[in-house]
Amino acid sequence: MSERHAVAHLRDGTVKEIDPDTILEVLAERGVVLWLDIQDPVEADLALLGAEFGFHELALEDAARRGQRPKVDDYDGYYFIVIYAAAVGPDQRIKTREVHCFWGSNYFVTLHEGSVPEILTAIERWASGHEDRRHGVAYQVYTLFDAVIDAYFPVVDAIAERIDEVEAAVFTAHNGGTIQEMFALRRELIGLRRILAPSRDILNELIRRDVPVFPRSLIPYLADVYDHSIRVMDTVDLQRDLLTTALESQLSVTANHLNQTMRTLTALTVGLMVPTLIAGIYGMNFVNMPELGWEIGYPLSLALMVGAITALWLAFKRKNWL
Repeated sequence: MSERHAVAHLRDGTVKEIDPDTILEVLAERGVVLWLDIQDPVEADLALLGAEFGFHELALEDAARRGQRPKVDDYDGYYFIVIYAAAVGPDQRIKTREVHCFWGSNYFVTLHEGSVPEILTAIERWASGHEDRRHGVAYQVYTLFDAVIDAYFPVVDAIAERIDEVEAAVFTAHNGGTIQEMFALRRELIGLRRILAPSRDILNELIRRDVPVFPRSLIPYLADVYDHSIRVMDTVDLQRDLLTTALESQLSVTANHLNQTMRTLTALTVGLMVPTLIAGIYGMNFVNMPELGWEIGYPLSLALMVGAITALWLAFKRKNWL
């Protein structure tokens, strides 16, 4: 079941929630700016948007599908934008949420699955910005982008902490869990970069193109958001480099640990081969073996075995094989 949340900036300068069923009447009033947020949209909501706003069927088709690349499409009289918000889940994994936006001359419509706190933050900021609301819908777009991009900073900070833990575990833990965590982090960083790079391109395109509904006075604010997106991407790239270094270190430590284990096993094998050889020689049942008649033969063979083991142990200890 979808949830609709409509907020309108009326002609008298007030901002208040309105009944989503009265959207047409509200938009018909001159000077009104509307923000309609729809959570968990269903087919009836998309049909409503097509009927009341006249959105193109291709735009509505894109709005119904998930897993799209961040983009901005230019239609007649409005823009269709796809962006992604990100947050750290209870399991410390990164969760991304796709947000679809319709940006018109006097309205801004957002559609998403599940709760997106950044949208509520942007709506509250837009509703309380008395002076900034004079920029119209463009300020709504700016507040949403600003809230979404700024929310990436605690996300990359959380990833940085996990990378620090992984780096510390490289030299202390010798199990597959560290490798699995590294590859999980790598997938999350790749996923973040996959949505951040086109999101940055969206901001760059909005800054550089002549957008009729985006006043020049807001360009510096949008440029600031663009700068934040570059900082986030730089941080993600840096973390990928750190993770790659940590992974290489983990593989080197694992290989070194394996080599040390093999050397230890080799030393033990050689140490056991010498007394086995001695016992094998004097265990042969040949008649003409002069040592078989020695009264001290048995203790002498034991002493020879102990002496050989001791000499090999000292030699391998000096080479740090044991």
